[in-house]
Amino acid sequence: AARRYGNPGQRSGSSKRDKRVIEMIKQVLSTSLISLAIGFIAELLNIWLGTKFLYSFFASNLVTILVALLAVNAATMGIVLTKMRDLIDKNGNAKVFKKTRANMLLSIKEQIALIVLATVILSVKSAPAIQNIENMPFLLNSIVTGIFVYALLVLYDTAKGVLVIVDFNG
Repeated sequence: AARRYGNPGQRSGSSKRDKRVIEMIKQVLSTSLISLAIGFIAELLNIWLGTKFLYSFFASNLVTILVALLAVNAATMGIVLTKMRDLIDKNGNAKVFKKTRANMLLSIKEQIALIVLATVILSVKSAPAIQNIENMPFLLNSIVTGIFVYALLVLYDTAKGVLVIVDFNG
């Protein structure tokens, strides 16, 4: 039993980690729902306007855009992490940035997942059998637009992180 549950000191650390994981899951779900809602609205607007611009644009460019956003995000994080290291060396207290580092890692994982998901959805979307299923193109187009929106939200969060580091006073 001690091995499974650990000692009381380990459980409290584990409890904090569990709370962080739950908070991150909530954050991902919230961002996913917001992105999908915006994708759905954008798809309705495309149908209403009778345009196919987003379809062709995303089919040709989405994965490339997502990889570029990942590169920008990674480069920005490198700069932020360097500044964080300077602040830690100057002021100590590395614990202050623990959540920031965890969120940075989460954003990289999210962006990689978005690249994989976009590749899969775009591949499935182009299959003739899928085109014949009622409302399936609408659903897949909404998801593709949602993926793009999600990537923009991740980029926005990274920008906010830079501002937090700039405003940090120790």
